[in-house]
Amino acid sequence: GIVVVPSLECLSAPQEGSTVLFIMHEGIKVRILDKELDWFKIELPDGKQGWVKNESIGVI
Repeated sequence: GIVVVPSLECLSAPQEGSTVLFIMHEGIKVRILDKELDWFKIELPDGKQGWVKNESIGVI
């Protein structure tokens, strides 16, 4: 997938208010590992993982 919003917080769990692990910016490519309701678990090329709202990721 690809980040389609200007700035995106990647969270430790698939719920609002969980810990922010890192922030990604528009255009970054990610791998989708899992889906839970309206959340994707993603992985960056450097191996970092976390959860994001699925409307923030364009599936490619």
